[in-house]
Amino acid sequence: MGDPPLTRPAIAVFLILAACVPAGRAAQLPTAAEGMPGASPTPAGVATPAPIVDGTPALVLEPPEFVSTPTPTRISLNLPQERIILEAPGPGSQVVSPVRVAGWGGPSAGGRLFIRLIGEQGQVLARITTFILAPDGASGQFIVTVPFAISGVAEAGLVEVSYNGYTTGTLEHIATRPVVFLSVGPARIHTNQGTAEKITLFAPRENQVVRGGVVTVSGAAVLDEDLPLLIEIRNVEGEVIATSEAEIQAPVDGELGTFAAELTYSVPFPQYGSVAVTERGLRPPALRHFTSRRVYLEP
Repeated sequence: MGDPPLTRPAIAVFLILAACVPAGRAAQLPTAAEGMPGASPTPAGVATPAPIVDGTPALVLEPPEFVSTPTPTRISLNLPQERIILEAPGPGSQVVSPVRVAGWGGPSAGGRLFIRLIGEQGQVLARITTFILAPDGASGQFIVTVPFAISGVAEAGLVEVSYNGYTTGTLEHIATRPVVFLSVGPARIHTNQGTAEKITLFAPRENQVVRGGVVTVSGAAVLDEDLPLLIEIRNVEGEVIATSEAEIQAPVDGELGTFAAELTYSVPFPQYGSVAVTERGLRPPALRHFTSRRVYLEP
């Protein structure tokens, strides 16, 4: 049932009470927000801050400055396989005595390989001769352990592997690996994943006939230190008859770059000789890489 209708006396009482409320009293009644628990009224004369939205601009203290830096163009070439691949110890290895040296190389004269351990002053810590595990005149695997001794706790140095040419009997290739020799402590041996030739000769070609007393040598290389390459022409006896230096033209130090040099030579009669390129180092002071190519020299 609905509420009973107001009688005339009740309406009169309601009107009398409403007339008794002072003027402005309605403005003092609390709002819905003021009646909520924890709400605090905004002080008079203080503007409410606008909300932060996605379109609100960020405060920038300094204008951004964009500097254009040219990206170096790296050289990409298909390089031949390294003639001496040092699989172990790999780059960054720390070795103790005896150190295991393993890899792939050859062919060499008599199937021999020469292993040397070189200290931080360029001194020879140990040397040993081993053989390639392959038939005569073929390349193959080699594995050997080399004992050594150092006076201190640790010493930076090189593991060097070289061989003489199968047909010439003279020095044909040298490869090295920077390592740290330890007298105490555990060894940390890493394996090598790189198989590309460190110094590649583009010209002259193998067994190319060179005449006129001038030979142009060009190629590509990756160097350990920023030093010029040493380029030599050797006669049939292995004697140096011309020498020059060539800087590596690389976009970034330590990456693949190219080189070229022109050498003047003199021979009394036609003969086989070789073009040799050597990478040198100062830390330690020793050869880092050596490669050669057989050529036929004419006056």
